[in-house]
Amino acid sequence: MAVCPRCATELPEGYGSVCPACGFVVRIPGVMKLALTLLAAGFAVAIVWTVQADTLFGWLWGMINAIIAQPLGLRPAPFELTGVLKVLYDFLFGTPSQPPWGGVLLIAAGILVGFAGGVVLRRAEAGAPSSA
Repeated sequence: MAVCPRCATELPEGYGSVCPACGFVVRIPGVMKLALTLLAAGFAVAIVWTVQADTLFGWLWGMINAIIAQPLGLRPAPFELTGVLKVLYDFLFGTPSQPPWGGVLLIAAGILVGFAGGVVLRRAEAGAPSSA
């Protein structure tokens, strides 16, 4: 059985994420992990926008071409984004004149999900009896 690190009481099998004796958050709930993932993805998109996504992906394709395609003798056709893919790419990674709206939405979603997770944690902590 697991033991609470704060009050050292044994935790029951289906205790959830909060110690039923003292209200200590024993493990991070899934909603908070989702919030952190969304925030990390949003900030990664923002970083890609600052170093210019076209330059970054062009460098990445050059590395793949030099390491894999040329030694194997492959001659892939040049890849070009067209139509809806170009619109989605520009929306997610931005253009020199437009910010990366997809990244901004990912950051906003991470903040909202994190807030909802905080509300869930506060309710779970408030429901636990206080031993102090």
